[in-house]
Amino acid sequence: MSRPAPQTPETFDPAAFPKKLNLGCGFDHRAGFVNVDMNAWHHPDLLADVRKIGFLPALHYDEIVAQDVLEHLPRTETLRTLAHWNRVLRRGGTITIRVPSVLGVADLLSQRANRNPAKQEELIQCLFGTQAYTGDFHFTSFTDVLLEHYLERAGFRQRRCELLHEWLFDVTAEKVEHIEVPPVPDYTGLVDIAGDEEFVRACYRELLKRDPDAGGFDFYVTSLRTGGMTRQMVIDIMGGSVEYSVLHRTP
Repeated sequence: MSRPAPQTPETFDPAAFPKKLNLGCGFDHRAGFVNVDMNAWHHPDLLADVRKIGFLPALHYDEIVAQDVLEHLPRTETLRTLAHWNRVLRRGGTITIRVPSVLGVADLLSQRANRNPAKQEELIQCLFGTQAYTGDFHFTSFTDVLLEHYLERAGFRQRRCELLHEWLFDVTAEKVEHIEVPPVPDYTGLVDIAGDEEFVRACYRELLKRDPDAGGFDFYVTSLRTGGMTRQMVIDIMGGSVEYSVLHRTP
């Protein structure tokens, strides 16, 4: 049976949908949840970037599920994204996340039974993603120490942490503090600037509020021309940098 066309941020009515969010759902559509994804071919209920759900009401939702999502975002966006999700949860609401354990994967790689090329490739994929399409790259991984730290900084108290299949953290946390973070600016208009050099200059000026340094400028322009990066990747990397966080006072 075909699914209805997804809602967009402009058309979405929270009151008409469940008070549970399944963020970055992929094909894991859950009954009783609003299934949210940025790829239309996943046929979500709501077509949206999980980093930009400021259009949803604050303190509205009872539960968030975000399985296999955070590792697909730049490492420096982890804390800000969790804080962004905190905003839409009611106090006492829960968040359940699943992310890779870098130490778990390393331990599996070192085990004698796994020391064959096929198994090693499978485990490396667990750490870095399939890389089969845009969006299925892993930008980060986690330890139990970092995961609990990020959750606490984002207003959550960890209630449960299990290790699935020896390499996946499955964590549930409760919202104990309400956090408001400034909305993520929309830089999508930069993508349409003519010329790679002008695009990179504009990214520096818009995101980092300065002219590009020679080394960074050459790196981004070369990466774009050789296909090593897309324009959106350049925006995401600059927007996830420590320099950007300090400049814009993001978490």
